[in-house]
Amino acid sequence: MTGVHPPLTADELAELTGLVAAEQDRLAAQLAALVRTFDELVDAADLEPPDDEHDPDGTTAYERAQVSSLIIETRSALAQLAAAAQRIDAGTYGRCVACGDPIGWARLAAVPAAQRCIRCAT
Repeated sequence: MTGVHPPLTADELAELTGLVAAEQDRLAAQLAALVRTFDELVDAADLEPPDDEHDPDGTTAYERAQVSSLIIETRSALAQLAAAAQRIDAGTYGRCVACGDPIGWARLAAVPAAQRCIRCAT
């Protein structure tokens, strides 16, 4: 297949490598904050006995579930970025895993962990 996008230049790859690393750093900090928040919710619940009468909506359980969900999503995003970093090291970053065509720079700048070109992703 003939790609719509040219392969990444060395400068574009360097910029995208920086974006991947910066996003990994940002998400690692976010994950640490989420874990602290979850731990604080657990600690706060341990200080007070459960009282369903004063928490009729299950707010505490909802908050824990919400933070747990965010932790899972953040870990998944970090794993995707780690895979992108491995593709950078292997020299396969910027190539669609489905068709092999180059993934556009704009797509990779917006979604640094993208593995598929727009055509294959849709």
